[in-house]
Amino acid sequence: MTRLYDKPLLRWYLLLIAAFYAYGAAVHVANMASLTGFDWLAAPRLWQALDIVYLVLDIAVVVGLLLRHAFGLGAFVVAATSQIVLYTVFRDHVAMLGTPHALGPEQMGYLTTLVAFHIVTIMVFAALAMIAPTRAQSA
Repeated sequence: MTRLYDKPLLRWYLLLIAAFYAYGAAVHVANMASLTGFDWLAAPRLWQALDIVYLVLDIAVVVGLLLRHAFGLGAFVVAATSQIVLYTVFRDHVAMLGTPHALGPEQMGYLTTLVAFHIVTIMVFAALAMIAPTRAQSA
């Protein structure tokens, strides 16, 4: 897997991904600090758990990708695919539909955007992993 880091274009793409996941980690910290419009301590336990789990995953992605380590690539794939599943298959559960905490249309749209983002990032990663030239090929 570390051979993937020998592909300059893919390496740059993974740095971009690391920046996006660093932003995601910051959002989870802001949620936990109740800076994003809701009282985190009063939020449903599921949302609290998801903030913690995805903060850890986001940090693993950022650190792993910056260190060019295989665990960064693995964390990226796990984080992206799990969110696709979470926000599609288990969407109504995460959105707390039928409860006082139910997400509104704007937040539901945000979940859709996250799904699209993760699908695109995985597809671009896969394409670059297959077709991007290695350093030796591009020289």
